[in-house]
Amino acid sequence: MIWLTVTLFILLVLVAGRKGINIFISLGGSFFALMAVMMLIADEFNPLVVGILFAVGLVFLAIYPNTSNGHIRQSALASSLLVLLGLLAITLVAVHFSFSQGFSIEDTDEIEQFLLPIGISFPQIQVVVLLFSALGAVAEASIAISSGVWEIILYQPQISDQQLLHAGLEIGRKNIATALNTLLFGFFGSYLTLGLWLIQLHYTPVTILNNAILGSAVLELLLGILGVIAVAFLTNYYIIWQRHHDKSLKADK
Repeated sequence: MIWLTVTLFILLVLVAGRKGINIFISLGGSFFALMAVMMLIADEFNPLVVGILFAVGLVFLAIYPNTSNGHIRQSALASSLLVLLGLLAITLVAVHFSFSQGFSIEDTDEIEQFLLPIGISFPQIQVVVLLFSALGAVAEASIAISSGVWEIILYQPQISDQQLLHAGLEIGRKNIATALNTLLFGFFGSYLTLGLWLIQLHYTPVTILNNAILGSAVLELLLGILGVIAVAFLTNYYIIWQRHHDKSLKADK
């Protein structure tokens, strides 16, 4: 573990230079933030409050070290936070109706020696898990799209809003395709053993569709995809709004 971490740090410095150090610090900060979330929830702090506060902090950690451009930061942060707010509302409803929170019968061997009445709301924990699972993809897409669109504005300051929107959406589509592949491959990689379990034990289609672990995994995948699609559109429209209302941009013109 230590050697892999050292190797990652060396490679980041070799490839990205000083910016690689900032990225490594950002990764370290995110890791310790997630550890703090687990400890606070284990100490019976409200999972939703802890999750929302740390989700906002993790968005800042994911975006700020990756760029020093104030306009890129503003558009990426604003669009990411707005999308996460929308995802939070959708997640609350989805968890309520999916009944996929907590443990399933496949977890019996791992948890049978533990005391289950631990005084923590599993639906709220699942909301936090689903929100965090979408956070990385949303932040990554927002900063990629924001960087590309502002690069266009830098070299073509007289470009019309319609042309900028068309170019920005094209950048967004490419990022959506990349993010979808990442999310899909991550989904199959994470739940390959579960799929083998379901097949080898001859689960019926109805049992598979009602499996709590699979239901939670599908929710995680769908929310991540929805978040990436939403941020691709929202980032472009926010940049156009920002272009007309930012005083520094008007001064540059």
